[in-house]
Parts: sequence; C-alpha cells; structure tokens
Amino acid sequence: MTKFALRILVLFISLLYPIVNAQIKKIGVPFISNYNSKTYKAASENWDLLQDSKGMMFFANHFGIMQFDGVRWGIVAQPENRSMVRSLAIDKNDKMYVGAQGEVGYTVQLPNGQYKYTSLVRLLPDSARNFGDVLHTVIRNNEVVFFSNEELFIYKNNKINVIRSEAKFDDFFEVNKEIYVSDNAKGLLKLENDALVEIPNSKEFIGMKIRKIFETKDGLILLTQKQGLFVCKNNQLKPFVTEADHLLKQNQISTGVLLSGGYFAIGTRQTGLIVIDSKGNLIQHINKQAGLQNDYVTNLKTDREGNLWVTLKEGISMVQIASPLSKILDASNSESKIYCSQIYQNKLYIATDNGVFWLDWNAYKNGQHHNVNFQHISGMSENVWNIGVFGNSLLAFEKNGVFEISGNSAKLLAKTDGAWQGVVIANHPDLLLVGGYNGLYLLKQINNSWVYQHKIKGFEESSRVIVTDKDENIWIAHGYKGIFKMRLNKTFDTVLNLQFYNDKNGFPSSLFLNNFKINNQILFGTTKGIYKQDAHSKKMVPDVSFKKYLGQESHIRLLKEDHQNNIWYISGENTGKMSQKPGGSFTKEELPFRKLRYLYIPGFENIQTTANGDVFFGTQEGLIHYNSTKNKKYESKYKAVISEVKCIFPKDSLLFSSRYDVLSTKTEQANNTLSPVLSYSNNALHFSFASLCYDQPDATKYEYWLEGFEPKWSDWNLQTEKEYTNLPENQYVFHVRAKNIYDVVSEQATFKFEILPPWYRTTWAYILYLILFGVLIYTIIKYQKNVAERDREQLILNQEKELLRNRAELNEQKLALEQENMAIMKENLETTINAKNAKVASNTVNLIHLNEILLSIKDLIGQIDKKNDFNTNFGLLKKINRIIDHELQGDQHWKEFEEIFNQLHDNFMQRLKTSFPELTPRDMRLCAYLRMNFNTKEIAPLLGISVRGVEDTRYRIRKKLQLSSEANITAFILNF
Repeated sequence: MTKFALRILVLFISLLYPIVNAQIKKIGVPFISNYNSKTYKAASENWDLLQDSKGMMFFANHFGIMQFDGVRWGIVAQPENRSMVRSLAIDKNDKMYVGAQGEVGYTVQLPNGQYKYTSLVRLLPDSARNFGDVLHTVIRNNEVVFFSNEELFIYKNNKINVIRSEAKFDDFFEVNKEIYVSDNAKGLLKLENDALVEIPNSKEFIGMKIRKIFETKDGLILLTQKQGLFVCKNNQLKPFVTEADHLLKQNQISTGVLLSGGYFAIGTRQTGLIVIDSKGNLIQHINKQAGLQNDYVTNLKTDREGNLWVTLKEGISMVQIASPLSKILDASNSESKIYCSQIYQNKLYIATDNGVFWLDWNAYKNGQHHNVNFQHISGMSENVWNIGVFGNSLLAFEKNGVFEISGNSAKLLAKTDGAWQGVVIANHPDLLLVGGYNGLYLLKQINNSWVYQHKIKGFEESSRVIVTDKDENIWIAHGYKGIFKMRLNKTFDTVLNLQFYNDKNGFPSSLFLNNFKINNQILFGTTKGIYKQDAHSKKMVPDVSFKKYLGQESHIRLLKEDHQNNIWYISGENTGKMSQKPGGSFTKEELPFRKLRYLYIPGFENIQTTANGDVFFGTQEGLIHYNSTKNKKYESKYKAVISEVKCIFPKDSLLFSSRYDVLSTKTEQANNTLSPVLSYSNNALHFSFASLCYDQPDATKYEYWLEGFEPKWSDWNLQTEKEYTNLPENQYVFHVRAKNIYDVVSEQATFKFEILPPWYRTTWAYILYLILFGVLIYTIIKYQKNVAERDREQLILNQEKELLRNRAELNEQKLALEQENMAIMKENLETTINAKNAKVASNTVNLIHLNEILLSIKDLIGQIDKKNDFNTNFGLLKKINRIIDHELQGDQHWKEFEEIFNQLHDNFMQRLKTSFPELTPRDMRLCAYLRMNFNTKEIAPLLGISVRGVEDTRYRIRKKLQLSSEANITAFILNF
C-alpha cells in the first residue's frame, strides 16, 4: 500500500512539474494562438472554460457547451431551455455541471460520444425558478454550488438548497475550497453550513465590486473592478500598489487567475490581459495590439501544460505564458522577415527587407512594451543582409553597399554592387573584408572610421558566407558551387592563391555548402553532416566529434558559438544547443526550439547571442527571443482521441461522435464502451482523430493501425482522418496515437468494432451449403444408380428387342397374309360405299323427279279454269290425283336419302341440327344440297321453289348460322 501511495505521489508531482517550473518571461510577447467565431463556428462570446481528465477543452459559449480537441471545434450540448451557457465545472468522473440563463444541470458523455444533458431545475421550488444568468458553478467536496445574482443554489444528494439575496448578490468567489459572496447590502459573506455569514468588517467591502479573490502567503488579494488591487490580512484591508495600477483602474478588471510562481493574470474589459508578479511588478501586458483578438477578457484558466486560455467577448486565445520563447514586437512594427539582429549600445537593431530598425532594449526588456517602438534608420530602404559591430562602429551590409549607422541615420561608406557581410582579417583588426555580390572589397579603419579602399582583384564570385582562420586564409562558401580558399598578397588588393573544393574533394555534394568558425577551427556544413579538412590529405572528411551529436543525415545550415562556449546549430529543420560539459563532451538540447521549425528564411538562417544569455532568432515571422533561465517541461503526457467514426455507406451513418444531437442520447449506460457490430453493407468506415496537445497542433503527427486488417502501424503523417473500404468480416480494433512537436508520443486511443459476414457467408448459409452439398451428393449417387438401372434395363430391352426381332420375322408372313386380307376387305368396303353412293345419287334423282312431277301437277292445276266445261276440269283433277297417288312415296325417298347422307358425311344432319336447332327441315335439306356442292339452279327444283326462293332461304340460313356478310355459306357447310 505504501509503494502504491508513493507511485501516486510521484505521478502527481510529475504532472505538476511543468506548472511549478513554468515561469513567465518579461521580454517579448508570448506565442498566442487565436480562434475566432469563423474558426469554431459558434457565437463570438465565451464566458468560461475547463479541461476534463483526458485533456479535452470545453467552453461556455452563447450557443452551448463547445468542445475543442486540438483539431476540431463543435457544440456538444445545450441546456434544456437552449439559453446561453455562462459557467462550467467538472468533477473527477468528468461529470460536467452547467450554469446557464435561468437553467442549471449537468451533462455526461455516453458510449456513442454524445453528451446527455439533465436539467436540475425540477428540483427547485416554483418560487426559486425565476432567476437570471448562473455566473459561477463550482464543485466543493460533495456538493455543487450554482451562483446567480438572485440566488445561490447548493446541489447535494439530489436535492437543492436555495439561498436568496435580499438586495442581490454582486459576485462569487472560490478561495482554496472556501466560498465567498459579495452582497450589495451586507458586503463580503462566507458560505458556512449552507448559510451565508458575514466576515469581520464585511461592510467595508460594500460597493467595491470585487471580481476575484486570491489567497497568498501575504493574505487575501482582492481584484476590484475599478479600484485596483487590495490585500486583506488580519481583517485589515489596504491597497496593493502595483506597476499596472494605471492600467487596472482605468480599464475595469473583469476576472483573474493565480499562476504558478506567485504571478497574477488579470483580465480587463478594455485593455486585454495584464500579468504581474507577487510584488506587483508588471510582467506582461497583452492586448489587441500585442496579438489578442479583443480587449474584453471574460475569463482566464490554465491547462495542464501551463498554457493560459483567455475567453474574450469575441473569440478565444491561448497564450503560451510558460514558454521560454517570445516574440519581440510592438504595435508599430510591420516588419516580419528578419535577416539579422544586433544589440549595440543598449539598442536592439534588426535587419529587414526595408532597411534597419531599432528600439530601446533596456526599456523593452524591463516590460515597457507599449512605450517602446521600433524606429526606422533613415538612409536605407533596401534589403539589409547583415549588421555587425566592427571596432566602435555599427555597420550594415545592404543591396547598395556598406553603411555605418549612427543615431537614427546611416551613411554610405562603400558603394558596391551589393554587400553580403564583413569579416575582420586575422591579425589585422584594422582591415575589414566585405563579401559582395561579385567579389570582395576592402575597408580600412582610419581614425576610428572605416574607409573604403578598393575591390580585390582575381575573384569575381558571390561571397555571402566568409570566415577567416588564424593563418589569414579566407574561406568563402558558394551555395551552388563549392568552397573557395584563398590568400591575399601583402597589400591585400589581389588574390595570391586560390583553391576550390567540391564533391570531387570529399564533400557529399557541391550544393548547399556552408563554412563556420568554431573554437578557431574551420568547419563545413553539408547535406550529410559536418565536415572538416584533413590536415594531411587535404581532403574533406566528416568531423567525428560532431557526427556523434548531429549525425550524417541532416543538412547543417548553421553553426554558431556563444559567449558561454555553447554551440548553436540548425540541422535540417531542427534548432538546437550543444552545451559543453567539464569533460569536453556535449549535451544536446532541441525541444525548446521545435516551434522554430519552418520559420527561418531559407539560406538566411541567423542566431544572435549575448553575454547575458539572451538569444535572438531571425525568422519569417519576426524576431524571436529565448532565455534559458525560463524552464518548461516538454515531456508532459497527453492523450490521442477519436473524434468521430462513421460508416461511409449508407452516407455518413455515424457510429461515434460528440457533435450535438447527431446520435441518440436515450441510453443510460454512460460508463460502458462502444463496440458496434456492423452488417457487411457497412464495411467502409471513416475515422477522425486528434491529440489533446495544444502546442502547435497543426504540426502534430499521427500513426494508426487497424488491428485485424493491417500488419503494423502506419508511417507518421499529418493526417487527422483515415478511411477504410471493403473491409472483410472480422473483429477489428482501430488504434491511433500522436507525436507532438517535442516528439512526445501520446497515449493511444482505440475503437473496437465487428463487421458481420454477408448473408452468403453466415453460419446459417454454411449450414445451408452443407445441406445442399449433401443433397448434391445424394443426387449424384441417385443418378449413378439410375444410370446403372437404365443400363440394366437397356440390356434387358436389347435382349427383348432381339426376341421381338425374331418374332417380327415370324410375324411378317402372317402380316403379309393379313394385309392381303385387308386389301380384299378394303375392296369390298369400297364396293359397298360406291353402291351406297349410287343409291344416294339415285335417291337424289328420284327427288328431282318427284319435284318435276309436282311441277307438272302444278301446271295441270293451272289449266283448270271456270271457263272450261266440267268434264275437262274433272279430267284434269283426276289426272292430278293419279300423279299424286303415284308420287306419295316421296317422303320415304327423303328419309332414305337422309340416312345414307349421314352415313357418308359423319352424321352431318344430326350435328347441324344440334348446333343450330332453329333450322327448319327445308333449311336442313338446303344445307344438305350445299354440302353436296349443288348450285342454286340445281337446288330450286329439289325444294320445289324458284331460284329466288333458294336465294331467300340461303339468306335466312346465313342469319341463323350467324355468318357475316363476307363469309361463304357453302364453304362453311363443306367444312362443318
């Protein structure tokens, strides 16, 4: 148990270390990261902030609770009444309590990333529900205190105790777990046992408008809105005089925070942020001119890395207050690219694209940032590449030549075609060698003034980088050609000896070569480390001592020795310091300078050091100051987080997200982890991630690994998103971790999920496949059996065919005899048919004859006339009678005709009568004659009517047969 406690203590101390050791620089302005409403896409006003146990930042925004993970911003929760959030507090379980406008409650994060808000207003009595903004929310022991100007709410054990004000509260303060409230009528009160009691002399505080109270060893420090600072000790109140009183009293204090080391960060309404130390000395004044977005500070908090977060009336700023790096700037300085810097006679000079500027260094480093401005040196307005002190003179090397700076102006010493830099010739302190665009120039010091002498003959190359050795050799580096080594004649007007070195002489390349003078030794910077000249072979070889520290894979862009014998270097994109130890070895330090990556002007990297330990870096973003006495912990632990997980198909189907109201918040399982099981159609996923390190988050690199799909981690890269498509069914774990600019690797974040197989690869599908396979095997076996059975049957059949063939041969003769019999029978049948046909024809003729008889009778009747005598008429009648008697057998003839006709025509008469029962006997007879293909003239005497009558009868029959006018009745009868 004791060991465990010791471990916890060590961990606690390690977490506090960066804060304890963080000190605030007075020189320069800290690095500031600004976030405006366009960046975080919410309201411009922010009132409070906090950091949870993971390191996530939350802000009380007008639109709700806003989250920042270092990469993405987003509203994650809103109060139940959708009012603006004014205050936040968080407990050890990351349960976040919220004070809003007329609303109090809390929110917790669910497994799917969503924040579920629960209102506590229901616990208030109806009479206490009409309140305004909840300006402060604090957690003390096991209770939560919500403060509004009307009421104080104490939430404990799911109950709320209400403390009302008679004359309205003014403000609320938490001081070392003690709660103080300023009351407009009673002064300063203290919360004890759920009641507000007056402190001694509480009436003295009425009307002071206290905005913050800090507890120090010297007593309580009170920050008032308009009266400055006070200290209260032993119940005695007196003013706390500071160097910033004029700023604090005129610009209305709004808030404050106690920083490590006894510093006070004070926010104002009109002049931004003010930092003072425990003695009241002004350390920093950071306002809109110095880099803040707005001068109205609403709140101040520090994070676990020691950064100071400033919420503003418009936007959010993060001030790296504990960094040893700061920017040297003022409101009037519009210059950014710094080619060189120099302190001379307590003035700081900078060389820029537009000439040289200076400021009062003593005043600036003592904190007078707003009263000290960079001033332009008249006489130069072109690119100034270098400035340096030679003898008692400050010289500038510019596009038009060499200038001497005196006061606020510069005079031209040497008109050249451009001057890069100058070096004093070894053993000749009165001779200055100037490297120009096209050769070398000589200046001589005469009566403490430098006078131009002449251009040196025999060398016409650009001479931007020059060093000299103790033997009066001059080394010149040309970035695209190589290294020149020369000696001048005794009159220093002509090159006496010139040697040239490039990749043929041992250098890894002829490009990007530099030369430096370290500890009186000439060294060369190459793309593969540091080289030197071998004394015997004269070849260029790697320097073994530097290889140990800087390797042989980086481009050495700069080496510079300071007054403490430390060696400053720029290797690749890394800046570092090699500090020499007593034994001669070095320790290498790079982490404090990681922020300088990619800031230098390529080819014009410059570092300036002073005897006091000040270091200046000239960059594209201005002049940066470093002081090694300001320490910062760079190995702070932090976490990577997965911000969002979604399925790409269907479109943007979210699985995990903290964005407000994009997923369900109905689940109550706030502590369970999320491990979704996805269908195969959702096998394309998109992951968004970030790191909870806020120091240059854009430079943070990430590596990721999808366990179950990829064999190893990816390479480090700047991407904050990763997409996977067409994932096969499996159980997966997505891992991600970050590496910040200080090469500290974060704790990894993971997300587990499972993709189910498609329906055709499920267990049930495989069971079905097994069943189908069994059926197939059974079918094959059955088929084989059937084939064998068919073969056996075929064999039997072939044998039977053979027997049948034999039988057929025996029966052929019998068949031949039968065929002969059949032919005979056919002949007899045809003879019978012909006879019957003849009989039908005979009957037809008889019918024709009968009709002719009837016609003759009709003629006889027509001869009967009244005019004839009786005998004549009587004779005619007798004649008719005889004819009729003779032909009475006509109906018998028709019956015989019909019987024979039906036999010959497949019962035509019966079928026709059945199909068309409305046909009369005469109609049937006409149809029979048509069947026999008789024409109208032939039919008329058979029916005993005229041709016209036959036509009429045909028409009636057509209608009864329901034939159209186009149909042929004869064809119909023939085909019936």
